[in-house]
Amino acid sequence: MAFIESVISEQPAQAFTVFVPYPLQTQMDLLPADTRHTLLGELFQLAVQAAREREFLPRSAPVTLEFLLAGCDVRVELDAPRARLTLVSLVRTWH
Repeated sequence: MAFIESVISEQPAQAFTVFVPYPLQTQMDLLPADTRHTLLGELFQLAVQAAREREFLPRSAPVTLEFLLAGCDVRVELDAPRARLTLVSLVRTWH
C-alpha cells in the first residue's frame, strides 16, 4: 500500500511553456516560412528536452543558450522553476 501512496503523491513532470514576446513574434513573422518553421520546431524540441532533463538545470537562475539556426542568431532562457523557455533575442544574419 505504501508503494501505491507514494506513486499517487508524486506530481507528474510539468511540461515547459514556450514563450515568444510580442516584439519577437513580429520579427518571426518577417522570416521566410521555412526558417520560421525550423526555428519554432527547435524551440519546442528544446522545451521537451528541458522538461526531461529538469533535474540537471539550476534552480537559482535561468540558463541562457545561444546558437545559430537557419541563418539566425538565437538566444533563449530556460527557467526551470517556472518551467518556461523564453525566446529573448532573434537576429537574422547575412553570412
